[in-house]
Amino acid sequence: MASTKQNRVRSMTGFGRGEASLGNNLLTVEVRTVNHRFLEISNRLPKGMLSLEHKLRGLLQDKLGRGKVNITVTWTQAEGDGAVAWDHQLAESYYRVLQEVRDKFEFREPVTLSHVLAHPNLLSSGEPHLEDAEAWKILQKVTTKAIEDLVSMRDNEGEALVRDLLPRLETIRTSLRAVEKRSPERAKEAREKLQKRVAELLDGEAEVDQDRLLIEASFQAERMDATEECTRLDSHLDQFKEVLEAGGQVGRKLNFLLQEMNREANTIGSKANDVSVAREVIQLKEEIEILREQIQNLE
Repeated sequence: MASTKQNRVRSMTGFGRGEASLGNNLLTVEVRTVNHRFLEISNRLPKGMLSLEHKLRGLLQDKLGRGKVNITVTWTQAEGDGAVAWDHQLAESYYRVLQEVRDKFEFREPVTLSHVLAHPNLLSSGEPHLEDAEAWKILQKVTTKAIEDLVSMRDNEGEALVRDLLPRLETIRTSLRAVEKRSPERAKEAREKLQKRVAELLDGEAEVDQDRLLIEASFQAERMDATEECTRLDSHLDQFKEVLEAGGQVGRKLNFLLQEMNREANTIGSKANDVSVAREVIQLKEEIEILREQIQNLE
């Protein structure tokens, strides 16, 4: 059963944007996310909204599970109203500090306008003066819109990844079936090969002990037998598909399953001692590695 809209497999990569006007001012929120082991949030807020950072983080944590999140909030003025304000008190204070630093270290270079203007909060354009409650009301509204856009993009990319992953599971299963089909043939060939080598060594000087030969052939067949590994790998493939179809935050579960799948593939390869089986194992491991790379971007 495919995952529902509320429980989709999501990518951790996405972008969302929201806007809202307040008089001649425009508030814009942009949210960018990339893959990350946990939920890591960094933000850039206008000076007048710094006190709302904890609420903004809470809103993001409610909507997103994993990923490195970068959110940028800006105020701009409507087209045609390009007034820019500067903080007189901050400018004077910053200038005095720069002068003190210059004198302390005996720098020859004078403090210039470019040095003062380098302060990030000196100039402001389009930021209205709002009480926290009013500021949060509009910030919450615009951020929610940006998150909705972001989640939609993450959902779409997640669906595209699932469409790529499912056929790869079948490719692995096809190689696994080839290994399973080859296993009985390998045991028979190993017994015949052993019997031929023993006969060549004795060179007709003594009769071959068939019971002893059978025991030794059984030991070889057991060392070469990868039935258990094939069964477990087949089960992991079923679980992988079930997790994808269930949806939700699947990244960590799939990563664990892939570790187990890779372990089984390595064991099958170590028991191979056969060109055709080795070729299938290489195909298995290539597809498992592609799966591993792809699921790193799933939430």
